[in-house]
Amino acid sequence: MRKPDQTLERKDPSLHRLFYPDSVAVVGASPEVKGDRFPFFQALLQSGFSGRLYPVNPNYPEVAGHKAFARVQEIPEPIDLVIITLRAPFVPPIVADCVQKGVRFAVIFSSGFTEGGHPELEEEIKSLIRRGPTRLVGPNCIGPYCPESGLTFIMEEKPREPGNVGFVSQSGGHSITYKTLAGSRGIHFNKILSLGNQCDLSVHEVLRYYAEDPQIRVICAYVEQAKGGREFSQTLREVAGRKPLIIMKGGTTEIGARAAFSHTGALASYSRVWGKAIHQMGVILVDDLEEMADAAFSCLALELPRSLRVGIVVVGGGSSVEMTDVCARNSLEVPLLEKATQEKIAQNIPEANTSCKNPVDLGFMGFFPEVYSQSILLTATDPNVDVLLLYQITEFFQQFTPHLDWPGNISAEMARIRGEVEKPMVIVIPPLEQDKPEFITKRQALVQKLRQNGIPVFPTIDRAAKVIYRLQRYRKFLHPEA
Repeated sequence: MRKPDQTLERKDPSLHRLFYPDSVAVVGASPEVKGDRFPFFQALLQSGFSGRLYPVNPNYPEVAGHKAFARVQEIPEPIDLVIITLRAPFVPPIVADCVQKGVRFAVIFSSGFTEGGHPELEEEIKSLIRRGPTRLVGPNCIGPYCPESGLTFIMEEKPREPGNVGFVSQSGGHSITYKTLAGSRGIHFNKILSLGNQCDLSVHEVLRYYAEDPQIRVICAYVEQAKGGREFSQTLREVAGRKPLIIMKGGTTEIGARAAFSHTGALASYSRVWGKAIHQMGVILVDDLEEMADAAFSCLALELPRSLRVGIVVVGGGSSVEMTDVCARNSLEVPLLEKATQEKIAQNIPEANTSCKNPVDLGFMGFFPEVYSQSILLTATDPNVDVLLLYQITEFFQQFTPHLDWPGNISAEMARIRGEVEKPMVIVIPPLEQDKPEFITKRQALVQKLRQNGIPVFPTIDRAAKVIYRLQRYRKFLHPEA
């Protein structure tokens, strides 16, 4: 009996045409936007897709000014990508049509397969592709997004310039959510792929493709089911050895695993073994999409920390204690600065309500830009410190310097410091004030300017500490001898 994965070895292993198709057909394309179908055809027209577009729908002579075809096989040109939007029971004949046509990739948007209680439908479409060239993406997915080619799964203007992050997700919703969330934090995507149930194309195949793609520097993934066993594990280790690989695992609790099955039909593992094993493969494991964005931006912006020894510069005694506690809970070290460093810092600040040991608590003097900047630079030169962790309460800047352009001044100064400091530097800016739109706008302007200058900004100490710990552990994976 033929093993299922043996058939895949004879197919073109490249996913290039999935992201850069010369021709796309949308089965179920309609002039009307229906509630159970995403208007892929209209979205591709709007995004500026540069290839050939074909609507497939026997009920209309044309869609959006394009001649409609009754079947995929009737299209006179070769087709690289077919997007199927029909309901699950109608999908198998379309897949058979794609195989006969020689279509390279078929994205099945439709749900109602294994996750909907109909595994027999999923088995049927899998059997249909065994002797043909067609690879299936899905079912129950929204497919590829690629700004360079104009492929998209959302209604938007032409995508912005391509970024340098690749994302693969079993969840279509998470694909859209993470694209939006990450984009607002200065992270931009080169490619995204939503692949749902993984009935054919799997997460680890996409990860390998991303690892080979020279335009992608950081790889992110949302995984509910790790298909492939040993091959999946080997892929993680190999990919992480080449590029930062950040994974959020869905279904890590018993209840979450049940939800994952109803979502993508994934028999998700909720064992703690997952977390322990995956760390040994070099993966940066995160708990949610916010943490994924934290790690992705930091991987793009920072050198990997040489150690967990953190130098803290802060204004306020209570905050300095809190930061030290949070760092300790995240396995970071807060070593004493050398005497010579302490003495240099002490020359600029009074003894009352301050500390030069680490954390460096500047007290009221922290609101003097030259004192604040000099203290950061001195802390950075200390041989006991390998990472700088700064804490800025913007509400204080607004209180003491309300008439100054403190977002512009602070961001410019931090950019200057970043250029002089060779060690990783991150900033925590807590969003304390939630009720004053004018002030919130100024605070957000500062955060955006800092990120534009390649400085990671976090809303909580805990999130900053987690990133430092995860990036340093990844460095140890890459350089175990160091």
